[in-house]
Amino acid sequence: MIEKIKIKETFDLASKYHQKNNFKKAENLYESILEVDPNHLESNFRLGSLFAQINNLKKAKSYLVKAIEIEPLHSKAYNNLGIVFIRLREFKKAKICYEKAIEIEPNQEEAYSNLGLVLNELGENKKSIISYVKAIEINPNHLNAIKNISILFKQVQLDNLTENNLLKLKKLFLLLFKRNDIEHNDIFFNAKTILLTNEKYKYFNKIVVSDLLLEKAIIKNILEEELFHLMLQKSLIQDRLLEKILTKIRQEILSSLINFNQDILKSKFEFMISLAEQCFFNEYCFAQSKEEIGYINQLRDSIENEKEINEYEIAILGCYIPLNASEIIGKKLLNYKSKNNLFNDLISLQIKEPLKEKELLNSIKSFDRVSDSVSKKVRNQYEENPYPRWRYSYRNSPSNPVVIINNQIKPNKIESNDKFNNPNVLIAGCGTGKHIFIAQNYLNAKIFVVDLSKASLAYAKRKTDELGIDNVEFLQADILQLENLNRKFDLIESVGVLHHMQDPVKGLKVLLNLLEPHGFLKLGLYSKIARNYIIEVKKLIKKNNFKNSIDDIRNFRQIVINDKKDKSLKKIYEKTDFYSTSGIRDLLFHVQECHYKLDELKKILLDFNLEFLGFADLNMKNEYAKLYSKDKKNIFLDNWNKFEIDNPDTFTGMYNFWIRKIIK
Repeated sequence: MIEKIKIKETFDLASKYHQKNNFKKAENLYESILEVDPNHLESNFRLGSLFAQINNLKKAKSYLVKAIEIEPLHSKAYNNLGIVFIRLREFKKAKICYEKAIEIEPNQEEAYSNLGLVLNELGENKKSIISYVKAIEINPNHLNAIKNISILFKQVQLDNLTENNLLKLKKLFLLLFKRNDIEHNDIFFNAKTILLTNEKYKYFNKIVVSDLLLEKAIIKNILEEELFHLMLQKSLIQDRLLEKILTKIRQEILSSLINFNQDILKSKFEFMISLAEQCFFNEYCFAQSKEEIGYINQLRDSIENEKEINEYEIAILGCYIPLNASEIIGKKLLNYKSKNNLFNDLISLQIKEPLKEKELLNSIKSFDRVSDSVSKKVRNQYEENPYPRWRYSYRNSPSNPVVIINNQIKPNKIESNDKFNNPNVLIAGCGTGKHIFIAQNYLNAKIFVVDLSKASLAYAKRKTDELGIDNVEFLQADILQLENLNRKFDLIESVGVLHHMQDPVKGLKVLLNLLEPHGFLKLGLYSKIARNYIIEVKKLIKKNNFKNSIDDIRNFRQIVINDKKDKSLKKIYEKTDFYSTSGIRDLLFHVQECHYKLDELKKILLDFNLEFLGFADLNMKNEYAKLYSKDKKNIFLDNWNKFEIDNPDTFTGMYNFWIRKIIK
């Protein structure tokens, strides 16, 4: 037992261990203080917070309640108790805690952010947005509030906005788009609503066939909007009408260059650069006429032969082809410094970053030669078009893996244990690395990533290097080769991967052999019912003899963009993947894919003696629960099968779910 005089010294040491996530040493020291002084306020508070971090909710609640008994005006204790109640699914109690925390400390940003989270859980989305906005007003750099409001904007469509609301929201969306730690595609649709009211959008629809869009006042205004520029730079333009407008404007700007109209080029320069970034981002899926292609070929030759750098010409060329497509232009621009920072960003995006990926290719280890014939075809597709191309993603908020899994499989719940305090994680099929950034949320994780495509891995490694992430090991390999890996993992995630194998069950068997007995496996597999419209669209592709070349992909996209009746095509252009070359190739032109029904999935799980823990983050769970109230955990696949038959769009992405081995 420590002496009273040493309490401060012990508390400081406990705090240091706590900050370094050395939970056991911190716990022992806090408890040693409480043996001497059971009413030591901060030790009770910190111990309650620590147990919340490791998901020991019973102890967390006990110590936080004790802290509040000692100091009834302890705002942070109320806030952290609210976190415990959220994890216990007691949302109304959590709401009371956050409101009390705010009452005590009106500018407590954390409580406003957490209140936004619980209001979202309670279905009070508008109030949730207001609460997040309040947190951001107090601290414009509040990462959780910024992340959560961005995710909420993906789910909630803003409508009936007053002029005053539009101005406030425009300011908020400018703040969000200027950040490089969110997924800008999530906020695109609401940003579009703020930028283009219904009246403006209807007018756009009328003028899209106009001879000269650049002469229209409404076009001039939007091309000067900072928010529109940022949308072009950081999010895919997921709108058929806007794509038509942009394609037409690009054509007119090219014509301005041909006709030496310097006024147009000068006034639209920032927009031209932004459009060049958009076109690189979407991998040049916009339609190009033969006339435009002819002019662009001439422009490329001219730039290669010119001694001086003409930034207008470079920006326009970058709207049609990647600047790194020409080795001569790439060398000219590699060390070029413009007075315009956005132009420098364009050089970085289209020249320096691809060059860095080429350099990284040699640093990535290969397990063995890929021998499976289907795997070779899949690898070649992703070598040509690494998927998905992305710029920015959410910054991680590390938490205990059990907390994360429970949040996804709710209302089901798994018990905590210390085997996940330092988890070994395998991402089997990481693509271009977006999945790595999601896995960074696992506290103290060591991450091992595998993919067929070296080009995809190089993209992923560039992104992790840029952010200084050093807990990731990369390997090029076929999942089928991993049976010889001689490693075990606590967590394995393979989302959107196995269904691209000739025999997905064979791949599943390999992954299960790599999983620790106590481990968890997350899978993502295509639904046969949800993807029925894909099958119909593929018939159209086959009928028109479209191949997976860039020209055929562009031509097919024009059929979809101009269609006004086909329901299957409507579903296609509502998908984010429609708005990039790699996306639509993955969605509709893939060399191999399998589909499943839930009764088939159930049989596979039974054959492998696996426990289904629940679907991850599914918005339809509330609707399911109303119909199947006896299934308290939402895990009966027979019921889910019936539900999907009645609601065929439930799993339009894929079946995304957690499983584990049943230990006898």
